[in-house]
Amino acid sequence: MKIGLLRHFKVKLKFPVKPLLSYDEVLGWYEKYNTADVEVKDVDLTGGNWQNCYASPLHRAQVTTQSVYKGEVTIKEVLKELDVLPVLKGTRRKPFLVWGLMLKVHSTRKNYITEKFESGLSAFLDEILQNDKCDVLLICHGFVMTYLQQELRKKGFKGSGFLVPKYGKVYVYENNKIAN
Repeated sequence: MKIGLLRHFKVKLKFPVKPLLSYDEVLGWYEKYNTADVEVKDVDLTGGNWQNCYASPLHRAQVTTQSVYKGEVTIKEVLKELDVLPVLKGTRRKPFLVWGLMLKVHSTRKNYITEKFESGLSAFLDEILQNDKCDVLLICHGFVMTYLQQELRKKGFKGSGFLVPKYGKVYVYENNKIAN
């Protein structure tokens, strides 16, 4: 069985230039990010015989999915990017880069949001392994892919790894003990 992880296309939205941003301004920027245009490009899907495809419901993933996959797609909320911004509500104005660093730190710390995120993805992956007896393509987001990569390795899958997944590239993981 093969599972392909595909990061959505790159989003065409510049970072804010204002020196200090409030929580509401950062939230507004992320809302724009979630609906912004993306840089569509060709994607090499030859790494597997992708018979099932699951995708995040977010706009950037949907545009990517429509561009690269011609079969039926199942939209899964669990594949959405992790949103820890609510944990930072009420904090003071700060540079956008500092907001980004704080989000990164809180994404890796255990809290109610990350625990729900991880358990949801783990259950979803178990469901795929139990029910899908074919090659599966997952179209989602960078942080989601990082967690899925770790889980796939724990479950005996092998594949080319990544530290930061590239936009529009499929990373294929295979487990020969699980028959298609």
